[in-house]
This record gives sequence, structure tokens and C-alpha cells, in this order.
Amino acid sequence: MRSASPRPQLRGPGVLHQRYVRRAPEPVTTQAVPAPAPAPPGLLGSGRVVVAFIALLFVCQLALLFEALAPVRVVFRILSFGTSLALLFLVKGPRLKHPAMPFLLASAGLTALNFFHPGTNTPLAAAAQLGIQISVFAPLFWASRLRIDAKMFGRVVLLLFLFNMASASLGILQVTFPGRFQPALSAMVESQGEGYVRSLQFETASGARVFRPMGLTDVPGGAATGAFYSVLLGGAFLLSRQGMSRKLLGAAGIGIGLVCLYLGQVRVAAVTLIVCMAAMALVLTVSGRWVRLVTLASVVGGFAVVAFGWAVAVGGDAVLSRWSTLTASDPSQVYHSNRGRFLDETFDQVLPEFPLGAGLGRYGMANAYFGDNTDRESPPLWAEIQWTAWAYDGGWLGLVCYPLALLATLWWGFQVARRRDDSAGEFWLWGSLLFAYDLGALAQTFSYQFFMSQMGMEFWLLNAAFFSAYWNRNAALHAHQR
Repeated sequence: MRSASPRPQLRGPGVLHQRYVRRAPEPVTTQAVPAPAPAPPGLLGSGRVVVAFIALLFVCQLALLFEALAPVRVVFRILSFGTSLALLFLVKGPRLKHPAMPFLLASAGLTALNFFHPGTNTPLAAAAQLGIQISVFAPLFWASRLRIDAKMFGRVVLLLFLFNMASASLGILQVTFPGRFQPALSAMVESQGEGYVRSLQFETASGARVFRPMGLTDVPGGAATGAFYSVLLGGAFLLSRQGMSRKLLGAAGIGIGLVCLYLGQVRVAAVTLIVCMAAMALVLTVSGRWVRLVTLASVVGGFAVVAFGWAVAVGGDAVLSRWSTLTASDPSQVYHSNRGRFLDETFDQVLPEFPLGAGLGRYGMANAYFGDNTDRESPPLWAEIQWTAWAYDGGWLGLVCYPLALLATLWWGFQVARRRDDSAGEFWLWGSLLFAYDLGALAQTFSYQFFMSQMGMEFWLLNAAFFSAYWNRNAALHAHQR
């Protein structure tokens, strides 16, 4: 006998007026299971590595000021370079492709080929030369793998700013109170002779004879570097939205930096600073940030006038006569009569003699510590500016690869800086700072060996940290928000 109950798969006559919806089978549990949070990065994967490395750079620089550590000075000079090379292998993380990387690798390849040049000095000096060059730009490779956010990058900039402002402040005290805050003079400077050492001194308004302010360095005039970055980084904090305390701190850094810069009498640093300020003004103009442009111009311009009066009151006629030379003649003639002749010699003498490079270990720190200058086939060479060093390391191609890396870095920073979208926080501000900072570094290659020094390492470290922070910010956004 059939059951009276209808079959469950059959429906009533109204089925033709209903919309058929196909449903997926219900899961066993209806409670959503959250995705597991990514594991926090270890020490060698977080931005704390950058902070620790910057602290190491500061310690190595400060160690040179103590006479008790003079016997092991070479250790502190190479410690930062060796640590940068070690981090190149120790730091793990996603390999981000900065636009400058291919050109830097090509430059390192050219330098490595010069290892086999017949003019190469000792193998140890050649290895040191190659190691210095790689260690300087290595932060671009290892720091870009770290998990850095905007807050961490701001902390890195603040750390650099405070150190440079401290150096500039100490430089002012060294001139204002002669003999009280004076560090030991560099042995390399003393070896140049009494006449050269005396040329680095000047007479203040009180009649005392002092060295040009050293700051936290052992070189007369070295405080000008801290003054330069105190003004440049202070300008970024002045325009920041991080609170009135940061704005006041930035304004203080600008004032202190300008006073120290005038007392240091390093004209090339002043010209480079003018170029950097013009670069920041250009970016603010292109992005339409007129209020910030007026703020920056008013504060820097006002402090420039007040600081010059203060510096002349402390430094006397020596400061006034030194800076008057910038306006007494064409600035290009001033440069040509000083550092410009080294640039002329690079193209007129060095490149015709060494079109493919001069071999390794023949100049700079590598030759001073590890070279053998008794070999007449490989005599020591002198490189006063970075362009001469590039010519020695790679000839004509050496003058192409590394500058292209700098131009690629400049262009990337400019692209970030000119964006008008403020939803990305203050990345436009840091991009403006990096654009001006990078342009200043390029300008300093015409003054000394910037990318064979600790300053060059800080350059690539700061650019890598910003690149990583910007990339991590974009990676965290949903696709439709990018």
C-alpha cells in the first residue's frame, strides 16, 4: 500500500511562479574561521635592524674622537662596512626590486673586473676596495627586505636628524667657547703639516684662534655636514603633521644648522643646501602645496638672515670675508678654482690614461691601510672627488653606471613626492625629503668621495627604508584602493 505523504522532491503547482536558485551545500559549521595572523618578523626581518645599524654608525663615528682608542681606530673605520656586508647575507625577506639595483650591480661588476687589471695593487687592497664599494650600497639590498612601515621610517629620520643637530650644536659651542669642547684632531689631518693645519683655523670676534667647527667628527669643518642635514631634515619635520612639538624641533634644527654652517665656512655645503631647498620648493610647487611652500621659504629665509648675523658676531670678519667670496665672483668660477679643477683633471687626464679603469687598491682608505706603495708599476693615486674614484674603478663605463643608479633613485622619489593624494599619509612629504636629499648627495659627488664613505651608506640605507615602507603600505591596501 502506497504512503499518503508526498515525495519530498516534488513541489506544488506554484513552482512555475517561483525563481529557481541554486545553492551551494551548507558547510558543517557556520561559524567563520579567521585566517591565521602572519607570524611577526624576527629581529633580522624587522625595521629594528635599521635603527640598530644607524646606532652602530654613530658609535663608530664617535669612537674616532677618543685618543685612547687610537690604536684600534682602523677597527671602527671598517666595522660599519663589514656589518653592512654581513647583513647582506643575514637579512631574509621578500626581494624588492628598487630601480637603481641593476645599475649598482653593473657598477660592482666593473669594479670586480678591475681586480684583474695589471695596475691593481695588492690583492688585499683590491679586495678591500671592492668590499667598500659593495658595502656602501648593500643597504639598498638588505634594508629593502625588512618589514618597515611609515612609523618606523619616521623614527629612522628622527634618529638621523637628532644626531646631526647634536653635531651642529657642538660645532657652535666649539667656536663660542674655544678649547672647551674640542675633540682630538685627526692624525691624517696632522700629517699634512703645520701650514695646512693652520689654514683650517680662523680668528673669532673675541681674538681667539680656533679650528673650523668639527662637531662630532675629528676633521675641521666636519660640523658642516651635520649642519647641512640638520637644516634639510628639519625642513621635513617643519612641514609634518605630527604635532607642534615636531614642528618646533624642526625649526630649531634649521636655526642651529644655519648658524653652524656659517661658522664652518664650508661653501660647497651651503651651495648644496640651496640646491636641496630649491628641489623641495619645486616638488611643493608641482604638487600644489602652496601653504607649505610659503612656510618653508619663510622659516628658512628668516633664519638664514638671523643666523648670519649671529655667526658674524661670534666668528668675526673671517666669517664675513669667507662668505662674501660667493657673491664677489661667478659661483662657477669659485667652484672651478677649488674643487672644479679635480673634475677637469678627471676628464682631461685620468680617463685618457685609464679608459677602462686603473686597477684596484690604489687610492683612498683601501690603499692607506692595505696597499703596498713601493711597487713602481702600481703607484698610489689621489681621488679628491667621487667622479675621479669612479673613473679609477671602471673608466668611462664607471662614470655611467653609478650616476644612472642615482638618477633612477631621484626619479622614483620625485614620482612619490609629486602625488597630490594625501590618503597615503605623509609619504609625499618623505618623498619630497628624499628627492632633495638625493639631489644633495649627487651634488656632493663633485666635492668629495661621497659614495666611498659612511655618508654614502646612510644615503642608500635611507632610500631603502623608504622604498620598503612605501611598498609595504601599498601591499596592505586592497586592490581598488591602490
